Amino acid sequence: MLFRSLKMNKKINFNVKQKMIALSGACFWFWSSFHNFLKSCGVNQRLLDKYPQGIFTKYSAMTNIINDLEELNRIDIIQQMISTFFQMKSPIDGKDILDDIKAKKLLAEFKELVGDDPIEIALQKKETEEKRNLASQEREEQNLKMEKMESLKKDFSAMFQKTDKLQKRGFDLESLFFEILELEEFEFKKPYKSDGEQIDGHFKYEKFDYLVEIKWTNEPSKQSDLSVFDGKIKNKAQSTRGLFLAINGFDQNSIIKFSGNSPHIILMDGQDLMHILEGRISFFDCMKAKVDALVRNGKIFFKITS
Repeated sequence: MLFRSLKMNKKINFNVKQKMIALSGACFWFWSSFHNFLKSCGVNQRLLDKYPQGIFTKYSAMTNIINDLEELNRIDIIQQMISTFFQMKSPIDGKDILDDIKAKKLLAEFKELVGDDPIEIALQKKETEEKRNLASQEREEQNLKMEKMESLKKDFSAMFQKTDKLQKRGFDLESLFFEILELEEFEFKKPYKSDGEQIDGHFKYEKFDYLVEIKWTNEPSKQSDLSVFDGKIKNKAQSTRGLFLAINGFDQNSIIKFSGNSPHIILMDGQDLMHILEGRISFFDCMKAKVDALVRNGKIFFKITS
C-alpha cells in the first residue's frame, strides 16, 4: 500500500503526488472551492496566500503547497488531503462545469493507487494501540493486585503465629479486611462510633449498607455476640445489613437463631477469608454467593468452598 510511504517521511510517493496535482484541476473549477478543500485538510491561510490566483494555476499551487508541507514535515495535513480525495466520488464543482468522466476516472485511479484511506488506517492503528495499552495496563494492575493480595495473605498467616492479645489481633484483622475492600475498590468506612456504639466499619454492596463486626476469639462466636450485632443493625435504616467476620466461625445455635425470618446478617469465617486471600474467589463474588444464599434460602452462613 503506497500510503504507508507517508509515515513520518519528508517526501510522499511521487505517483501519489502527481495524482493529487492532477485532481486539483480536475475536481475544482472555482478557486474558492479549491481553497475550502485545502483549509478543511488543515492548510492555513498564509500558505494559500503564497500562491494566489492569477499568478499560479491550481496545478502549480497544489505542487508548491505539497512541497512546502513536505519541507515543514506536515505529513498529517498531506494525509488528510489524500484521505479527502480518497473519499470523493465526483468533482466538487459539478459535471456541468468540469469533465465529470475524467474526474471520476482520476479519482478511481487515485483510490486504486493509494489502496486504503490513510486516516482510517491511522485511526484503526490508534484504536488498536489504545486497546493494547489498556490491556497492558489492566494486566499490570492485576499483577499488582495479586502481589498485594499475596502480601496480605502472608500477613494473615503471620497473625496466627503471634502471641499478641486476641484484641490486638482483632484490630490487625480489621485493618487487613479494609485493605481487601480498598483493593477491590469498595466504598467503605473504617471503624467509628455511632450513638456511643462501636462499629467496626461499614461498606456498600449493591443497594445495601453493611455494618461490619470483626472478632478474633479462640472459640466460635456465640449467640450473644450476634444478638449485640443484630441490635446495632436494627437501630439503622432498613437498607442496612451486617457482615460478621469471626476468625473461628460460629456455634450452631447462633446460626440457627438468626437464620430464616427476614435475616439481615451474613457470616464469614477465617476459611472464607483465606479463600479470598488465596485468589480462589474475589470478595465481590464471595459476597454475591453469600447474599444469594441469604435471599433464596434464608441461610446466613454459606461456606465458600474451593
